[in-house]
Amino acid sequence: MRRTVPLLTFTAVLALGLSACVPQPSPEPTEAASPTPAFTPSEKPTPTVSPTADAAAPASDAVLIVSLDSASIAAGSTLEYSLNSVDAWTAALGTAPTQSAVEGPYGGTLELTALTWPGFTVNVPNDGSPRGATVRVTTPTVSGHPVVTTGGIGVGSTRAEAVAAGATEGFDSTALRLDTRDVPGTQSLQRPGEVGREYVMLVLDGDAVTQLILPANDYSDI
Repeated sequence: MRRTVPLLTFTAVLALGLSACVPQPSPEPTEAASPTPAFTPSEKPTPTVSPTADAAAPASDAVLIVSLDSASIAAGSTLEYSLNSVDAWTAALGTAPTQSAVEGPYGGTLELTALTWPGFTVNVPNDGSPRGATVRVTTPTVSGHPVVTTGGIGVGSTRAEAVAAGATEGFDSTALRLDTRDVPGTQSLQRPGEVGREYVMLVLDGDAVTQLILPANDYSDI
């Protein structure tokens, strides 16, 4: 027994020494879970479109204003009642007029050319001058453009609207007058001894405007 105990002790010590010399596998690194970033959609700015200075308005939004001396379809524009302005009228309205000779009241033809769009006619002198030109409007629009006087009156307006815009009675209740002005060198047939006048004539059917004629006057018997 005296020899056994030391032998067991030696064996245990040897086992511990060998165990210390055997390399132990290092633990596998643990991947730390990286936090998933929250997705925040970036807001793209809405582009701002600035209208260009030369952007053309749609035809349906461009109003044709007729007056005694000329017409206009945009700020600062002028459309003359002249044979020389056919191209300008075509560009402004988007369609070309038909052209024809104007028949005289007693037969034959006058030195005038009719520039005609559906419901809208401009009779102009053949020499290119605007003097003596006349306009007749029988429709609320021409080529999609509303047609009105400087006071905003057009075919389809009411008598009350015309009077509110400054219209006065004509020869009888079937017509009203707008934008009346004196014409020096003429004599009125309606007001003997007084100077003649010209104006925009509003022809009515009942209380509705059916035609615009300009310039009409009270000194001519034709």
